[in-house]
Amino acid sequence: MRIARILPMAASSSSSKRRAMGMAASDQGDTSAHAMKKPRVRVAPDSSASEDDTDEDHGHDEGDGGEEEEEEEEPDGDGEEESQSYQDPLESDGDGVDEEASAGDMAASEPAAPSTRAAVAGVTVEDADALECGVCFLPLRPPIFQCEVGHAVCAPCRDTLAPAGRCYVCRVAVAGGEYRRCYALERLVDAIRVACPHAAHGCAARPAYHDVEAHRLACPHGPCHCPGERCGFVGSTAALLDHFAATHNWPCTTNVRAREVFDVRLHDGFNFLVVGGASRHHLVMMNMTREPLGRAITVLRIHPHATGRIQCELSLSHHVVLGDSWGLYRSHYQKSVFDVGCSDLADGLPDAKQCFQFVVPRCVAGDDDEGGTGIRINVLITVD
Repeated sequence: MRIARILPMAASSSSSKRRAMGMAASDQGDTSAHAMKKPRVRVAPDSSASEDDTDEDHGHDEGDGGEEEEEEEEPDGDGEEESQSYQDPLESDGDGVDEEASAGDMAASEPAAPSTRAAVAGVTVEDADALECGVCFLPLRPPIFQCEVGHAVCAPCRDTLAPAGRCYVCRVAVAGGEYRRCYALERLVDAIRVACPHAAHGCAARPAYHDVEAHRLACPHGPCHCPGERCGFVGSTAALLDHFAATHNWPCTTNVRAREVFDVRLHDGFNFLVVGGASRHHLVMMNMTREPLGRAITVLRIHPHATGRIQCELSLSHHVVLGDSWGLYRSHYQKSVFDVGCSDLADGLPDAKQCFQFVVPRCVAGDDDEGGTGIRINVLITVD
C-alpha cells in the first residue's frame, strides 16, 4: 500500500511540474519548449529507478520518494537555467518560420550598401601597385577585368590582349576568349579615396585614387607663384589676391563680370582683375611697362592649368584740344582683340615678346603717368 501511494505522488508531482512547464512554454514559445525536453529525459530514469527500489526494499520507500522529489525539483531548476542559457541557439535553430523571420530581421538591420557605412580612418595602402593595371601600370578604374586565376587588367589593355586568348601573366587560356568583369575590385578602387595634392592650399576634395590625377589638373586650388621679384610666395589664386593687396599694395579690381565692357585705370606695373564667369572666377593680370614708343600692356591669366579659352578686347579713345585760340583738336582711337594666355608663374613672367602687346603711343600716354592718374582703358573679357 505504501508503494501504491508513493508512486502516484511521484507521478502527480512530475505531471504537475510538467503542466507548470507547459504554461511557461506558452509564454516563452519555442525556446522553453525545447528546454522542457531535457527535464523529461532526466526524470524518466529516476522514476524507473524508484520503481526498482520499491520492489527491493520497502523500508526505504519514503526516503526514496523524497529523494526522487528533490531530484525532480533540481532538474526543473536546471531546465530553467538551461532554457535561458540555450535561448539564443534555440532561437536560431527553431522552426523554419522563426529562422526566416530572424534572418529577415538581421538582413533588415544591416546597411543596404557600403556607402552608408562610416569611413575607415587611418588606412594605408602599403603597395600602390595593387591598385594599378599589370600591363600599363596606370591606376585601375572601372570597368576592370580578370582572367580565370584572378590577374586584373584595365579595359584598354583587355582589348589589346583579347586576340591572344591567354592571360598576360599566367598564360592560362581565357574561357571563351573573354576576360570576366571583376565587380568586387571595381567597388574597391571606387571606395579608396585620397586627399587632393593641393589640400595644403585649401582644397577639401577627396577624389578616388584613380581620379586623383584628373582632379589635380583641374583643381582650382593649385598653387601659383607671385610675380614680384624676389618674392617666393606660393598659394591658390584666392590667397594670391590677398597677398597682392596686403604685401605689395598692387591695384586689384574685383567683381568684374565677363562679357561686359568696363573701364579701368592702369598704372605702371601689375594690375589685377577678378573676372566672374559662369562657374568660377578668374584672376587676370594686366602688366603695363614703359617702352620706347609708349606703354605696352600685356594680359595674362594666373591659373595652375590652362582650362577653357579667355578672350580679351582692349580699346582706348583719347581726345585732346591743342589750343583754344587755334581750335586744334586731336583724337586717337585703337582697339585690339586677342586670346589670353595662362600660367602659374612657376617659371616667372613669360617673355613679353611671346605675348600680345597692346601699345599705347607716347603721344597719347605722355612721358609720365600724368601725376599718377594712369591710363584709362576699356576692357571686355570673354570666357568660354
